Amino acid sequence: MDDYQKWLEAAAAIAQDIEYLRESLQKKDLEQLQIALAVYKANAETGVPWPNPDDLYCIRTRPNGSKVRVSTEMRHDFRLAC
Repeated sequence: MDDYQKWLEAAAAIAQDIEYLRESLQKKDLEQLQIALAVYKANAETGVPWPNPDDLYCIRTRPNGSKVRVSTEMRHDFRLAC
């Protein structure tokens, strides 16, 4: 599976989560999932490499007037403690 397919598969999983959780989540939580969905789809379309298993992919939102600004980063120093 190439990076494009991985991003789209992850986006599809988030879309399913949105539908499943729509009734039980607060509006803010649903908006965060929708932002993640948009980022994953954009990553697929723009050819962003899929993160390595030991990397943490971060999506941060910052209010910018009436718009929400999104920034992403790859944290290579993150390691899961087993």
